[in-house]
Amino acid sequence: MKIRYLIASGSFALAALAWQDSFATLKLTREVFEKGIRSYVYSMAGDSGGEPRLPWAGRTVTGAFLALNDSGRAAAVKELGATAKSLVMSPAFAAAYDEYLKTSHNAVNHGVKPVADASAAMNAAAASGNVEAMDAATNNMMRDTFRKMVQQKIPQIGTFDAQTIGFMVDADVSMIEMATPSSAAEKANVAKAKTMLAEVKKTAPADINKARATYKSALLLAAGLKDEAAVASANSDDKKQEQQRNYDRLRLKPVLKQKLQRFIAIGKTVDFKAATQAKGNKLVFVNPADERRAPLWKLLYRAGPGATNAALAIAQSWASEL
Repeated sequence: MKIRYLIASGSFALAALAWQDSFATLKLTREVFEKGIRSYVYSMAGDSGGEPRLPWAGRTVTGAFLALNDSGRAAAVKELGATAKSLVMSPAFAAAYDEYLKTSHNAVNHGVKPVADASAAMNAAAASGNVEAMDAATNNMMRDTFRKMVQQKIPQIGTFDAQTIGFMVDADVSMIEMATPSSAAEKANVAKAKTMLAEVKKTAPADINKARATYKSALLLAAGLKDEAAVASANSDDKKQEQQRNYDRLRLKPVLKQKLQRFIAIGKTVDFKAATQAKGNKLVFVNPADERRAPLWKLLYRAGPGATNAALAIAQSWASEL
C-alpha cells in the first residue's frame, strides 16, 4: 500500500504549486508537480470509465508525506487540493486539455450537435429488445456503411484500369445491397445503378474513361450522393461528427466530475480501524475482504483519516461545482 500523489481530481492533490511550505515539506518542485498534473488529468481521457488511478510521485515524496503526522498530512492535502482545483479549472489548462484531445484522441469541439452513431443506435435497439427498432437500426447502419464505402472509393476509381474495374464491379454489385433502399425512388435508383455497373464492365476494355465516369455515377446514385462535391462535403461532415462525438465523450468537466464522484464513493467506505498483520515482509489486512479492496481504498487507509477527510471535503466541493 504505497502512498502516491494525492490528487483532488480522483486521488486528491496532484496540483499546481502555490503554497511553498507544503511543497518544500514534500520535496516537490513546481516543474515536477505541474508535469504530474498534466499527465494525470490527460490520462483520465483514456481511462474515463475506470477507477481513479494513482499517480506515482516517487519514494522521496512518499517518505516525506508519510513522515508527517495526521494533521500535517491533512494540511498538506488541503493546500495542494485547493491549488489543484485552481489550476485545472483555469482557462489556460482547459485550452491545453482541448489541444491534447485533438492530437491524441481525434476529439475537436466544432460546436455541432452530433448525429447518433449508426452502430451505437443499433446496439441500443438490440438492448431494448424491440425487433422493429433493431431492423430499422440495422438497415440504417448498413446504409451508412455503404455510403461511407462509396465516399472512400469514388476518388480511387479514376486510377482503375479495365481489369481492376472488372473484378471491383462484381464486388460492388453484391455490396450495393447494403444501400437498403426503402422508398420506391431509392429502390429505382439502386436498380438503375446495378444496370449501370453491368454496362461499366462492357465499356471498360474499349473506353476506360467512360467506364470510370459511369462507375462513379452508379455508386453515387445508389448511395444517394449527388456528385463528387457531395462526397467531399459528406466526408468533411463525417469527420466533424466523429470528432465532436469524441470530444463530447471526453469533455474535461464531465470526466473530472465522474472521477471525483468515484473517488468520493470509495473514500467514504475506508475503515481506518481495519486491522493489519505482518505476512512475510508485507503488511496485509486481517480481513480478507479488506485485502481485496481497490488500490485507492488501501491508499487512503495508509494516508490516514485526516488526509482522507480533507481530500473528501475538497472532492465533494469541487464535484458540486461541475
